[in-house]
Amino acid sequence: MRRVKKGGAGAARRASRHVSDIEQAVDVLIGADEAARRSRRYLADHDAPSDDHIAYARLCLVVFAQGLGFNAVDAKLQALNEAFVGFAPDRVATFDDAQIARVLEAPIIRNEAKVRACVENARRWVEASDGATYLGKIAAIAAGDDAADGWPALVDRLQADFARIGETAARQTLKRWGFFTAFAHPGSRRVLERLHLVDESDPPAAVQCFVGAVARIAGRDPYQLEASLALFASLGPCKRDPACDACVIADRCPTGLGRASASA
Repeated sequence: MRRVKKGGAGAARRASRHVSDIEQAVDVLIGADEAARRSRRYLADHDAPSDDHIAYARLCLVVFAQGLGFNAVDAKLQALNEAFVGFAPDRVATFDDAQIARVLEAPIIRNEAKVRACVENARRWVEASDGATYLGKIAAIAAGDDAADGWPALVDRLQADFARIGETAARQTLKRWGFFTAFAHPGSRRVLERLHLVDESDPPAAVQCFVGAVARIAGRDPYQLEASLALFASLGPCKRDPACDACVIADRCPTGLGRASASA
């Protein structure tokens, strides 16, 4: 394989050539219709929220996903939406102990600390909005922030404004608010690292900038491209424990070639 600078333009062109092979492999594993459905869902979960209800809901889902993952939260999404009255922050902010107890009786993720954190965050959301919208405040901060550095000012703002939101949770929330470079999907990153297109030491924002460059070359939405890589990582041979002998791109992948050479 011709050596190229990791994360550079040559690497982005190489990555774009892998995309169709990766997506074909995903289609074989779960079917083209299911792959398309999951990709659409990924895009919908990460588009810029149109109002504070949607943005607050995604903040709460990040809180509930801590230690469980988003698949577990998605399975309870309808029940969570009903328990939290459509995730209207002004309504959730009024919840008292009796209402919190009723929420905990619903078929949701029954974690009292997380439920109380969401109620507290609704109160903080209303206070921080100061009669306007919290998204408006975020937009004003974003105007002076640095996307290429992973939106550090926005990350600090969310950590300061809300309970149970550390750096990772803040970045996940921003990612689900449409700030693409705030957080790198672990599975997507794993595929790129095994292809030797990015380094393990690269910061998340640099990885996301690289995914964006690949998406531009491929004429794709970056979230859609990331969804394909993430699906390939979770469903195929590029899981945490690689199965390179079953991988359709092993003969073009440095990790696959290295493992084949070691076992020869």
